[in-house]
Amino acid sequence: MIKKAAGAHARLVATDLLHAVKNEKTVQIMLLILIVSLICWKMPFADIFLYPFKLFVTTVHEACHALVARLTGGNVQMISIAPDESGLTLSAGGIRPLISMAGYLGTAIFGGMLIWWGKRPAEARFILQMIGTVILALTVFYGGGGIFSFVSMLIIGAAILWISRKANDAACHMFLLMLAVQTTLNSVLDIQTLFLASVMGAQHSDARNMEAMTGIPAIVWSILWGAIALCILTFSLWVSYRPGSKSTQSSSDSSFTPGLTANSTGQDPLLLEQELESSLADLKFNTAAAAKEGQKIKVKPKEEKKKK
Repeated sequence: MIKKAAGAHARLVATDLLHAVKNEKTVQIMLLILIVSLICWKMPFADIFLYPFKLFVTTVHEACHALVARLTGGNVQMISIAPDESGLTLSAGGIRPLISMAGYLGTAIFGGMLIWWGKRPAEARFILQMIGTVILALTVFYGGGGIFSFVSMLIIGAAILWISRKANDAACHMFLLMLAVQTTLNSVLDIQTLFLASVMGAQHSDARNMEAMTGIPAIVWSILWGAIALCILTFSLWVSYRPGSKSTQSSSDSSFTPGLTANSTGQDPLLLEQELESSLADLKFNTAAAAKEGQKIKVKPKEEKKKK
């Protein structure tokens, strides 16, 4: 029974996502950005355009490590990103397993939040300002991992802030969608790289740290994180763009319209049309009755005069 329920829910999610791809303009834009990004990924020299976004995702990855370290009572000593798109966060104390898991899963969660924020174009500028400000704060307090790391984080944070202040609303929304796609794409591909590194026996990785702490092989952790990341991204898309997710506005003046009740706006359009026709018919009938009474009033004095 559980298997049937899970299958039915999976079909519902797939149907809703297909509907979103066909009807939601924002989803179509993100899909186009995804296709272009994948093409640039495989073209020589074209991936240079994506390089700043890869460093941005690395910064998000390391920021998630630092955030969980602080939330679990630890101290963050340094955040560093390298030219090869790798990163390192040095911390002391805190709950180490949660800190190790926070990098990949936290990036996936942040990507899901960007997808959700992407459906709100009016808030894109504010979201970019917050992201840029946080990156600059991380650079000032923890960006001591070398000149490249400090300058890169500084440029990324300043660039996001500059776009949020100088670009128009449409450009801010488009840039936010670009960050959403790049974050989600890189979060999945980075886990794929982690899986390959675990198979080849890489000694330094978050999965290898989890293996040392739990005894569970690194490859198992990489598969688990990949599955969770895909579930997070699918869920965020479904919640944000499924049919009926947009709130509908009701008219506050409907109670003053003859023949309409306060719940009329939620009825079927055909029923609403029938109510309108009924109201118009009643109005015509009342008008005709009033006109007839007026004729009687005008005729009555003449009749009395003839009798006299």
